[in-house]
This record gives sequence, C-alpha cells and structure tokens, in this order.
Amino acid sequence: MPSATTSTDVDPDAPAGRLWQGQTPDAREADRRHRLVEAGLELVGTQGVAALTMRAACRDASVGPRYFYDLFATREELLEAVYDETVDRVREPILEAVVAVAEGGTTTAIKTAFETAVDVVEADPRLGRILFRESAADDTLRPRSQAAMPDFVLTVVAQVAPERAEALRGAAGGWTLIGLSAAIFSLFLAWSEGVRHTSREEFIDHCASLAADTLGLDVER
Repeated sequence: MPSATTSTDVDPDAPAGRLWQGQTPDAREADRRHRLVEAGLELVGTQGVAALTMRAACRDASVGPRYFYDLFATREELLEAVYDETVDRVREPILEAVVAVAEGGTTTAIKTAFETAVDVVEADPRLGRILFRESAADDTLRPRSQAAMPDFVLTVVAQVAPERAEALRGAAGGWTLIGLSAAIFSLFLAWSEGVRHTSREEFIDHCASLAADTLGLDVER
C-alpha cells in the first residue's frame, strides 16, 4: 500500500509559480486531483460509496491529507467528482461510436450506442457499479444521476435525429426522457449485476428497440 505522502507531495514553501521537480504549482495540484479522483473511483467502484473517506482516498492516492481540502471542500465533493469522471468514461466512447456510424441511419446509431455502453461497462465493472448500483442508493449521487442520464440520452438523439431532439426539449419531452432513462437505468443495473434473461445481442436489441419506440425515432430511415 502506498504511503500517505510521497516526494511529489513534499511541497516546499517556494514562491508562488516556482517550478519544483519540473512541475508548476498548478500542475502539481492537477496531478493530486487526478490521483484522488482515480483513488475514489477505485474505492467506490470496488467497495461502494461507504469506502470513500478522506483518509482512504489520500492513502490510496499517495496524497498528503493536508492537500485534500485544497481541492475538495468535503468528501461528498470528491464523490461527485468521481461520478462525473465515471460518466465521462462512458459518455465519450459512446458518442464517438455514434458519430462514426451516424450516416448509416438511426437504427445503426442507436444499436451502436447500446453496444458500446455494454462494452464499456463489461470492460470496467467499476463504472457500472458507480453509475447504477451506487448512484441509486446514495443521496449525494442520486440527483446527479437523475439529471445526467436524460441529458445524455438527448445528446445521443441530437447526433442522429436533430429534429426529434429539438422536440424532446419541450416539457412533455422531458418526461419522456426521464421515463426512458429510468427504464434503461433499471435494465443496465440488472445486466451489470449478472441478470441474464437473454443473450448479450438480444439485450442490446431490446434496449435499442425500447429507446426507438419511446423516443419516437424513425428507425427505418
């Protein structure tokens, strides 16, 4: 286990902006933040939200505790940063994949989105645990999750059906997005926890069909 401090955290009282071990103060701060978020992702993704404490994160990140509150006002603020990082790690490959096949039509793009989501969650089970199990149970993460998923669904729709995405931005569309997001959330929670009523391919097809039907997408174009 790494010690609570390393040489990178022995920050001498040098004038602001002075390089130390080849890094500026801003670079050292960014590095500490990155390590704390990575440590938090590992803790929450393998042991659950309760495992994330200031001391545990500092220990696993090899960051001195005195630096923690320079970066995060509370342990909950670090937890939110862990969740946001998790969302980014899932969002980015999905959007890249959807954009790459968007010209192939809505059917291909929506199915690709779910294929990629399953790939990412299966490749790193920590992400699935944080996005689904932990966010459903934790009071800090639940509101963040409830806002993030509808927003992401709308972002994907905007890539393949811009006119439909615009319509979904209305009040009624908001409820549609929330309803679909809740359904997809439940499906992926079950899948990530080992529920396997069908094959992987059938699960993806089911999710894609559900999304297309609920959102009113023209899957034939």
